[in-house]
Amino acid sequence: MDLNDKVIIVTGAAQGLGEASARSFAARGAKVVLADIRQDAIEAHAKLLRDEGLRAIALPMDVTSSASIEATVARTLKKWQRIDGLMHSAMSAEYINNNDRRITELDEAVWDRVIDLVLTGTYRVVKAVGNVMKDQGKGSIVLTATVDAVIAQAGIDAYSAAKGGVVSLTRSAAAGLSPEGVRLNAICPSFITTPDQAEFLEVPEKRKVFDDMHLMDISTPEDIADYAAFLLSDQARIVTGAIHMVDSGYTCFKGKLALREGIYTN
Repeated sequence: MDLNDKVIIVTGAAQGLGEASARSFAARGAKVVLADIRQDAIEAHAKLLRDEGLRAIALPMDVTSSASIEATVARTLKKWQRIDGLMHSAMSAEYINNNDRRITELDEAVWDRVIDLVLTGTYRVVKAVGNVMKDQGKGSIVLTATVDAVIAQAGIDAYSAAKGGVVSLTRSAAAGLSPEGVRLNAICPSFITTPDQAEFLEVPEKRKVFDDMHLMDISTPEDIADYAAFLLSDQARIVTGAIHMVDSGYTCFKGKLALREGIYTN
């Protein structure tokens, strides 16, 4: 996928999917803005990319602050005069893993925090970048949702609701911005081998449970980043308003039941 000279903002670029996305896009020729609240981390990542001859800058961004987002957008425009793409993956998996609950035990302050960070944060970023793309007459936005937005997982009710909102916003915003040539798509990964999932994936007994929930290997951040690169490229020029289940088959089957001899008997 050719991203040569495209200016792409990547939120949540300090680690995991965001970091992998920034590298994937830069390697394909993009001018990448690594945006995150953790400035030391994104500056280090951007320097590594520049040391490899790639084009990257680091700009601080807090998705809970419209002023912070607008400042990052303004500095991007000052540096490169346009914004061609947005990969929005900023969130705090650690906070959700430690605080989200089923609704009867879910503290209202946690609910408010997750909705603000995940759903309202997406609104803020898409609004700011979308206005630039609307004026340009072209652009592509990729939002990170989750399989938990479309099938149930007990105990993460705030996160599931917030990401469900991201799925709906993807469709409505795609319809609304299509006259100006702006595309929006959402990617729904399942488990990804990021540091935030290490507690689940590095214990063999737990890893076996999660492996059995997928038909293919559990995704790496690079797998998802490469798919996002396609959606941001001109090769995907007619793809918009879609919810892409990039999930190793997680959502397509009930379970590995041995209905016939020789099938799923390992």
